[in-house]
Amino acid sequence: MSDHYEVLNVERTATTAEIKSAYRRLVRQVHPDQGGNAALFRLVQEAWTTLGDPAKRAAYDRTLDGQTSTPTYEEPTYTPRPEPEPEPEPAPDPFTWTQTQTSSQQQAPSQPPLAGSIEVLPPFGRWKIPALVSLVVWSLLIIGVFLSSGIHDTWDIVLAVGIVGMIVVAMPPHWSRRIPLRGVIKAFGILIGIGFLVVLFPSSKSGITALERVAIIGLLVGLVLVRFLTGRWSKVHKLDRAIDATATYDFNLWGRPGEPLVDDGRTAWIAPADVLRHRRTARLLDSVVEALPASKLVHGARIGDMAVSHLLLNGHRVALISSVVGPPGHYTLDVYGALQLNGVPLDSPVSGLDSAVAAWRKRLDPVEVRGFLVVHPPVDGQGGITAALGSEAAITCLPAQTAASQLQAWLQPEGLLLDRLTLYDILHRAPYV
Repeated sequence: MSDHYEVLNVERTATTAEIKSAYRRLVRQVHPDQGGNAALFRLVQEAWTTLGDPAKRAAYDRTLDGQTSTPTYEEPTYTPRPEPEPEPEPAPDPFTWTQTQTSSQQQAPSQPPLAGSIEVLPPFGRWKIPALVSLVVWSLLIIGVFLSSGIHDTWDIVLAVGIVGMIVVAMPPHWSRRIPLRGVIKAFGILIGIGFLVVLFPSSKSGITALERVAIIGLLVGLVLVRFLTGRWSKVHKLDRAIDATATYDFNLWGRPGEPLVDDGRTAWIAPADVLRHRRTARLLDSVVEALPASKLVHGARIGDMAVSHLLLNGHRVALISSVVGPPGHYTLDVYGALQLNGVPLDSPVSGLDSAVAAWRKRLDPVEVRGFLVVHPPVDGQGGITAALGSEAAITCLPAQTAASQLQAWLQPEGLLLDRLTLYDILHRAPYV
C-alpha cells in the first residue's frame, strides 16, 4: 500500500493547510487532462481523501503506527537521575556536508506571500464594445440607405447582395470565417465598394446628387473604420481564448519537469538523471509560485529550437532557470560566464543558459530577463554550498538552500501583475519562431 504522505510529498507533522497546498499543486501536474498519469492521479486523490479528513487521517496514522511498532514491556518505576548538560556543538564548516534543516524548510521563501487581486494587462474584452456598436450602427445605416431607394430591377438585387458582402467584410474575422463561401461573398462586397468609389469621380457621369455623394463617402469611410475596430477586437478575442480567466487566475503551471513544452521532435532527449534534477528544481520553484499568485511557471519553455529547463514569469520580469548537482564548495561564474568550484572550472549548462537569456531578451523586449543557475547538493537537505550571487550579471548562481527566497525577492517587486501578451508569446508563439 502506498504511503499517502509520500504520495503528497509532505511530512507526517504537516498541517491540513500544507497538505491541501501539496494536493492542489500535485493534482495540476498529474491530471490526465494535462497529460498526467491516470494511476498517479488516483493515488493523489486517495491520499487527499484520507489526509484531508481529520478523522480519517487519525485512523490512518494509527494504522501506520501499528505497522512500525514493536512489542513493549513495562519497566519498574524508578527515579531518573539528572543528565549532564550537553556540550555546545561546534559551528559547522561551510565547505563540509552538514544535515541542517529539512528540504521544505530550506526552500521556503523568507518573504511573506503577496495578497490581493491580480492586475491583468491587457484587460479582457478590449475593443469589443466599440467594435460591436460601430458594426451595428454602420450596418443599419447602409441597409437603411438601400431600402430607402427601393428595389426596382435586377441591378438592385445585385446591389443588395453586394451590401451583404460589405457587411461580411466589416465583421470581425472570428465571425466571418464561420460563414459558408465567405471568400466569394467578401470579394463581391469589395467589388461593390470599389463601384461606389468609382461613381464619386466626376468623370463617371453617374448623375448622383451632392447628398448621395456625401452618403456614399460616409458609408465607405465607416466601412474602413468599422473593419479596423472589428479587426482589433478579433485579435484580442484570440488572446482572451488562449489566456482566459482560468489561465489568468487559477492556473500557474505549464509543462512537466524534464519534458519539452511542445513535443514536436525538435527538442533533444533528456537523460533520466537530468529529469530527476529538473524535478528537484521544480519542487523548489513551487513555493515561489505559491507566494506570488500572479506568477506563471513554464517547464521546458522553448524559443525556436532552444529550450530552457524552467521559466518563471511575474509581471514584466522573466527568470530563466537551469540547475546542476555538485559537491560542497563555493561556486562562482568567471568573467567569461563559465562555472567554477573553488576557482576550478566545471562543465555546466551555463553557456546554453546564457544563449537562452540573450534570445529571450531580444524576443520579449522590454521585459527584463535574467538567468539563474541553481546548485543542488547530491542529497536534499545537505548544506555546504555557497555561491557568489551577483546583481547585474545576466546569470546569477544560487545555492539550492536559498534559491527560492532569492528568486522570490527578484520577482516580487512586480507585484500582482500579469501581462497576458507576454504569457501568450511564451506559450504559443516563441516555440515556433
